[in-house]
Amino acid sequence: GIYGEDICEKYLKKQKKLKILARNRTIGHLEADIIAYNKEFIVFVEVKTRRVDKNNFVRPADAVNREKRTNLIKFAYAFCKTLPSKLKDKTPRIDVCEVFVTAEKKLKVCDINYIENAVTK
Repeated sequence: GIYGEDICEKYLKKQKKLKILARNRTIGHLEADIIAYNKEFIVFVEVKTRRVDKNNFVRPADAVNREKRTNLIKFAYAFCKTLPSKLKDKTPRIDVCEVFVTAEKKLKVCDINYIENAVTK
């Protein structure tokens, strides 16, 4: 949820040198967790946060199923139509950020796995 998105936003700024344009933006029933950009790309980031559990072998990115991928692509197309002219020349890209947190009550980040260009047509 919000905790994972906060962690991802910090990661995007520090590690990926992206500027944050928006968070939790919706267009109709479509949504994107984080929208960011750099000189080349406008990046739509789907954040998936999961507790680390030795009995859970499912990757957070696996939750980005076909329907979610289709909706992310539709959102990216719709959002790009609304961009100001200074951002219109950027190539859209859809990434997935997996945030792994401890299973304890007080969440702590264990790992971040960032997958660039995770969703394509």
